[in-house]
Amino acid sequence: MSVPNKPIAFIDVGNTRTKYVLLDVEQINDVELIQLTLDIQYVANETHPLSLLESVSAVYISSVTSPDWLEALSAQALAQNLPVFIASTQAYTRINHSILTNGYSQVGNMGVDRWLAMSAAVGLFPEQSHFVVVDAGTAITCDVIYRHAHLGGWIAPGLQLLTASLLDNTEQVFTDSKQSTSQSTLFLGKNTPECVHQGCLAQLNGVVNLACEQLNQNCDDYFVIISGGDATQILSNTNKATYYFDNLVLLGLVQLAKTSLNVEKLNEKRVLSN
Repeated sequence: MSVPNKPIAFIDVGNTRTKYVLLDVEQINDVELIQLTLDIQYVANETHPLSLLESVSAVYISSVTSPDWLEALSAQALAQNLPVFIASTQAYTRINHSILTNGYSQVGNMGVDRWLAMSAAVGLFPEQSHFVVVDAGTAITCDVIYRHAHLGGWIAPGLQLLTASLLDNTEQVFTDSKQSTSQSTLFLGKNTPECVHQGCLAQLNGVVNLACEQLNQNCDDYFVIISGGDATQILSNTNKATYYFDNLVLLGLVQLAKTSLNVEKLNEKRVLSN
């Protein structure tokens, strides 16, 4: 699948930005997912990541949009005999010794970013089987996992969309561009910009807290896993173990590669034993 001494590229094409990391095969094979340090790079809107193909041995892609360069990248990779894996949402997937199952009746309707985020959570914490997985980006998504089974989730506008919607549809409500973007607590606003910002934050956190209440009906020993550009706006629930990660989607792609490499090893052993 890969050429020694050349890293593997993992590309996350989001609604707003495209991110990528490069990892050596040895890192993927020998380092636990939670121990990986991702050096995340950003692709500028006016550039295409085709130049990455010159220095990598394989490419894993998650895409929730269809940029014009995606087809060109796939074609150029094919011409170079370079493997390209475009992740897709599955009904289930094996991660370590566990099987994560999808709660959707039509799995193709679930965004691959959510599926990879859940896969990352399971891969990060192999001894845990209950999670609330949050990705706070352009939209905020919450997915609830119990005994490695996806029970369902929510999708709601993210912080910027909430704020923009409020300002676009009201005449006397305004905000302050200098408003603090990191909070340790929620508080009641004493002026209109504070009320706008804190109100949107309260809605954002309410989605997560209510998702936790859903899982509380089944268990109380779950983890809350949070990622996304507005992850720091989601306040830690002090009653639960809460972990923040820069990009769960990229970690999910790495977990996919780990699984693929393990399957390759198993097949090689079978061939040798025969």
